[in-house]
Amino acid sequence: MTFGCDFDLFFSRFKDLSNKDKIDKLRKYSTGDMLTLLRNIEESPREYDEEIIKAVYSSLYDKGIICI
Repeated sequence: MTFGCDFDLFFSRFKDLSNKDKIDKLRKYSTGDMLTLLRNIEESPREYDEEIIKAVYSSLYDKGIICI
């Protein structure tokens, strides 16, 4: 995992960034960081907007990782 990634900014309660800005930032994350974020989402999915969850799955798919 890359240190310095701020996974808290993806919470739905974090309003400093729009979902579009969050997704743009997410797409720059490494695969490992995206998987860490996905693990966080799976632990408490209600904390995240559906748009962000879909973007994580989509970004991982673009990197050749299929989530089922």
